[in-house]
Amino acid sequence: KELFISPSIGIAMSHERHQEPDEILRDSDIALYRSKELGRNRFTFFDDALHQSALNTLIIEGDLRRALTRNELFPFYQPMLNISSKKVMGFEALMRWKHPHRGLLLPGDFSDVAKETGLIEQIDWIIYEQVCRDLPVLLNMADYASINVSPRHLGHDDFADRLLALITEYGIAPANLNIEVTEDALIERPELGMKLLTQLKLAGIRINLDDFGTGYSSFSYLHKYPLDCLKIDRSFLSTIVNHPDNKTMHLVRAIHAVGVSLGLDVIAEGVETDEQSSCLQQIGIVLGQGNLYARPAAIEDICKMLNPASA
Repeated sequence: KELFISPSIGIAMSHERHQEPDEILRDSDIALYRSKELGRNRFTFFDDALHQSALNTLIIEGDLRRALTRNELFPFYQPMLNISSKKVMGFEALMRWKHPHRGLLLPGDFSDVAKETGLIEQIDWIIYEQVCRDLPVLLNMADYASINVSPRHLGHDDFADRLLALITEYGIAPANLNIEVTEDALIERPELGMKLLTQLKLAGIRINLDDFGTGYSSFSYLHKYPLDCLKIDRSFLSTIVNHPDNKTMHLVRAIHAVGVSLGLDVIAEGVETDEQSSCLQQIGIVLGQGNLYARPAAIEDICKMLNPASA
């Protein structure tokens, strides 16, 4: 067979920070992985920016490991509501990190490191348990809470059993819990993913397809998998306007029509302005989520905002 080789090369020049031979090999290895990240078949020099990035990764990893033992990771909740009546239907649990020095961090500040180091699954289970603990309070204000399930979880054949055992331990009714999966979670191990989602669906847990429109957006997912809800990604709303020539308006209308025809609920994410909300209502989308209606908040603040008497 004829083989075609495309090299990825990392290069590190000798520097005063190198005290041992292994250190320059480490730096060249970091540069090598950057070459692969940039598309392969190239070379990359290790420079100060890569050095700082590597240091930041080490610092975040160390801080994350300490955060797991100090209970610094917890969920914020963002309401999902009826756009017209403003009635809260449910909440999405969103991960937050109360860093002792850097303040409140969003997932974008640390999730890549958590995934690279394998800590993301442990963090997720901490969030899941806290959501189960908070659900009795949340159910005074809505019907359900949603948790995000990454592709890593759908790669474990005991995920459904473990999640069902957790909600049983806390006395949670499966109908009061939604899981949100993205398209990439469905394509990594489709057969196992189908098995796990079907098991959860049969147990009574509702399944949302999150960020629809940003991945492969294959309509085959919508009828093949046991889905209950389709969430239109926030990227569509950033360019939607109420105008006959607005392509985004037509796309969102088409996605909504497909979801409704398949008997799925449709939720628009990332609603930021009154105009966006008005466009969604014109299309016929009933459910929305975004900072226009309510920003993500800790459960104590959610209670004060939605149920002042209980607070």
